[in-house]
Amino acid sequence: MVEKKDHDGIETEIERGHFVRAALFAEEIGLSEKEIRDLRFKAIERMSAIYRNAHGTKRLALQYGFSREEVKEILENFIHETKKEGKSELLGPCYDYTTGKHISFEEWRDYYLKIWDRLPG
Repeated sequence: MVEKKDHDGIETEIERGHFVRAALFAEEIGLSEKEIRDLRFKAIERMSAIYRNAHGTKRLALQYGFSREEVKEILENFIHETKKEGKSELLGPCYDYTTGKHISFEEWRDYYLKIWDRLPG
């Protein structure tokens, strides 16, 4: 049986933006696959859009059993929803140390999906 304190723990992690931890808690307490998957999507989105961490994104994706194509879809949906919500600043340029340039999130996504197979897993 899922207790209220278990849900509170997940909610606390979500509020902190700790979606990886929230997904782990959700698994541990036996939430539905859909709820766990939604938290995993959020973890991938955060690792990509907020941290712009390609290696972390790929490792999470592999840990969660997501393919490159699924990650591409997750990120495309994130871009669409972010624009729809009027939060386009999240998609703006950030410095990317591997390219040595300031690039938008969409450019970052395209670049890293292109080199996906060369990233360590």
